Amino acid sequence: MRTAQAGFKQGRAGESAADLPAKVGPTLLVHIGLKSRAPPGETPDLDLKNVHALIDTGAGGECIDDDMAQRLGLPITEEGWISGVGGRHRAVIYTARIYVPSLDRLLFQRFTGVKLTEGDQAHRVILGRSFLRAYRLTYDGGTGQVEIIED
Repeated sequence: MRTAQAGFKQGRAGESAADLPAKVGPTLLVHIGLKSRAPPGETPDLDLKNVHALIDTGAGGECIDDDMAQRLGLPITEEGWISGVGGRHRAVIYTARIYVPSLDRLLFQRFTGVKLTEGDQAHRVILGRSFLRAYRLTYDGGTGQVEIIED
């Protein structure tokens, strides 16, 4: 059974470890790209490493920063309407590989392009409820610890 920590062990500049999940959100580091440079069956070797991914129980699916997806040259596979905190708007859907090293999980799927950089967000990827279906998430607000446990 794999587990990963998505909380914070220590605070930063006047904030405790318990403050950070509430302020920043549960975070995992992921690697992103389209094709792995590693041989099949080995750990994926993708273009971008240690990218901050938000674990978002309010998101139905997975999203990727639109600017980053364009810089990586990820293919657009679809375009359509989405709804979120900014209301309803058009978005593009990219195909990408995202590897979560702490869970040894590779996602090769569609990700909705959203404007995370443009919105001054700390994360470049959002992993939503469809990602979490394979896991149990525990959030200890008193300590700032967030654990993701493979079921």
